[in-house]
Amino acid sequence: MTLALDQYVTGSVVAASLAPQAVDGFDPVLRRLLKGQQFFVKLSDGRWRPQGCQLGLSCCFQFSDLLEPVQR
Repeated sequence: MTLALDQYVTGSVVAASLAPQAVDGFDPVLRRLLKGQQFFVKLSDGRWRPQGCQLGLSCCFQFSDLLEPVQR
């Protein structure tokens, strides 16, 4: 198991997919919407939020929940 190190600064935007376990607790329809690559913004507390949050999603994710993040 590889430890993911978050070296991004607040406000950074990355393109990444969510790990399956990160969305297991969501409604099946929402899980489908969160599937695939998306843009995430780093918040000042270190958590990551989907950019735009058009879905009204109040949930944030840990860096370890992001698969293969690439800075944008």
